[in-house]
Amino acid sequence: MGRVINVIVPVGVGGVVRRSGVMLRLFSLPYDAFDIRLTGDASAMLESRGMGLDALAPFRLLVKVIHDNVKTLNGPVHAFFWYFKPRGMGLILETDQSPSQYFTNYLNINPGLTLVKSLYGKSTIVTWSIWARQGLLMDGFRDEDVKVVPLPYVPAVMRISGVNKDKAVIFAGYDYARKGGDVAIKVFKVIKSYDPSIKVIYVGKLPFPKVPGYIDVYHPHLPRGALLRLIAKSMVMIAPSRHEAFSITAMEAMANETVVVSSDREGIGELVKLNGGITCDLNDIQCFVENTLRNLNRRSHDSTAARQLEGLRLNHGINLVSRAMKSVYEEVTKR
Repeated sequence: MGRVINVIVPVGVGGVVRRSGVMLRLFSLPYDAFDIRLTGDASAMLESRGMGLDALAPFRLLVKVIHDNVKTLNGPVHAFFWYFKPRGMGLILETDQSPSQYFTNYLNINPGLTLVKSLYGKSTIVTWSIWARQGLLMDGFRDEDVKVVPLPYVPAVMRISGVNKDKAVIFAGYDYARKGGDVAIKVFKVIKSYDPSIKVIYVGKLPFPKVPGYIDVYHPHLPRGALLRLIAKSMVMIAPSRHEAFSITAMEAMANETVVVSSDREGIGELVKLNGGITCDLNDIQCFVENTLRNLNRRSHDSTAARQLEGLRLNHGINLVSRAMKSVYEEVTKR
């Protein structure tokens, strides 16, 4: 085993991994074939809850740049999302979207020609979807340097045991506009007019003071464990996102046999469709309503839920993903 790979892990207080995607990736690394050395990135504690710009953004960027350049690491580095110490061919950068996709969808900035490629131009890029890969190619990265390696399905951290399904539909999104909170509200209103006995659950902060009367359960915010339990108890989750590079929440819903009805956009649409869920045009409210109501029927629900779970096992199985990561590491260490 002597081949070293330094994996930089964003951590918070107490050394807890900051990002769910990073945590899942750690489960699928080829520990049996490489000397994988995990290094905590404490600068991640300064990250904002959202993905956009705020007054502290320049300060956080400065801390991240200093942090990355102070550390001395021998051998290839596997970093997540952003890494500001040029390493050329010795860097594996893992990200859920291309730089231009991030600037456009999260910061509402038309990036034009970014300088990002000059920083990562000779690196190996690992991403989670074909949509993100296409964005990276459009940004000028070489075809052979961009690898799609899905996140693994890890039942131990995704599945909640011992819960019974309610006749309920849930929406979870903390960014009202980007996650399609306005679409979810329209869908909920129509659903309740068809069948008032359906429980509708909204998790995320509404931009107005009064919660609509047809929403049965409202939480501006929930800890991850509590949210996962609510999702697991619901028969359907709607995810009408305008912009979403990937959706671990959708993966978790599918893992808990909750039917996912999402928009057909970007990474989330690709993920849901690939794994047997249901996608709708964002503007097609009737599609969301009809598929939600259909899958609140037990027989339809069980059929779709089983298809989704099988999709996760086939497309995100941990052994499959681990082999793919081993192939990436092999390629980088041979350069």
